[in-house]
Amino acid sequence: MFHLRTCAAKLRPLTASQTVKTFSQNRPAAARTFQQIRCYSAPVAAEPFLSGTSSNYVEEMYCAWLENPKSVHKSWDIFFRNTNAGAPPGTAYQSPLPLSRGSLAAVAHAQSLVEAQPNVDKLVEDHLAVQSLIRAYQIRGHHVAQLDPLGILDADLDSSVPADIISSTDKLGFYGLDESDLDKLYDCNWVVVNCSTPGNFFHVLRRQILLPFRKPLIIFTPKSLLRHPEARSSFDEMLPGTHFQRVIPEDGPAAQNPESVKRLLFCTGKVYYDLTRERKARDMVGQVAITRIEQLSPFPFDLLLKEVQKYPSAELAWCQEEHKNQGYYDYVKPRLRTTISRAKPVWYAGRDPAAAPATGNKKTHLTELQRLLDTAFDLDVFKNFS
Repeated sequence: MFHLRTCAAKLRPLTASQTVKTFSQNRPAAARTFQQIRCYSAPVAAEPFLSGTSSNYVEEMYCAWLENPKSVHKSWDIFFRNTNAGAPPGTAYQSPLPLSRGSLAAVAHAQSLVEAQPNVDKLVEDHLAVQSLIRAYQIRGHHVAQLDPLGILDADLDSSVPADIISSTDKLGFYGLDESDLDKLYDCNWVVVNCSTPGNFFHVLRRQILLPFRKPLIIFTPKSLLRHPEARSSFDEMLPGTHFQRVIPEDGPAAQNPESVKRLLFCTGKVYYDLTRERKARDMVGQVAITRIEQLSPFPFDLLLKEVQKYPSAELAWCQEEHKNQGYYDYVKPRLRTTISRAKPVWYAGRDPAAAPATGNKKTHLTELQRLLDTAFDLDVFKNFS
């Protein structure tokens, strides 16, 4: 076995003359005994000789060859036969040409095939050079890789925001933030938003670029809003002095007379437009207020508290078009309850739990959507649960 390892470490293809000479020789392999140790699958045993790049692999192929010489590739069979016959390292391997030991015509044919091949020595050297280059890049990459690109290990975690960022009110105004907003963004792991207007989408991208620190930004925005006729913004919403709105409050008749509002709906994303269309159709614009949560993380506790306090007589409900076990409800409800110190329940208006994200049937989809809207605007639906 040591002899085999030496051969495997110093493999060098034969020249044309050596190949023909080997074909002309017919020396039987020495008799050996084999005790079964392992079982090898056909795909592993049938791999060509040049795939064997380790001594363990050569040993496995040798054991398979001892058990059944036909179970390995021809190149391995030739290599092990020549090795057992005493061939020196570097001459035991030869290309798997057709073996016709009793025919001179076959030998001549083999010689012509070998002579027609390119310089195999050069090909092997080029192959080894490429492998060495790849390995060098791998080792070099591990040495020069920056394991802490964000500088977290060197950051001062005791102070939430570097002093130079909040040293001036003008800087914070440039980002459309105040000190508390910047503090939240700096401490969070990532920022998650679900924009419902082009103007807010523009501002969140602008804020992400202009922030003096890096945090991942996750945007949940469906493609349908690209062509939705109501999802549009005026250029006035993108002029200097405007900024990203974490929460878009109600700005219709309900906001003008908050004491008459019976229900305050919280939502995020494109379901807002379904709710406004249904509210208008039911003529409930003065009884139901709709507040959009544009930034889900960090959660806007402060702004939502102002919205709840603005409508003291209103029921609170979260509305989503996703199924109950797949949308934002499980994330938003405990945070809303914390915001209001659990003074009121937060009801749910949406689809029932389901294993699939969609029904796959348009009629069923519209039926579920109508049930969602009926729950959202039926002011008596939650009275039996109070």
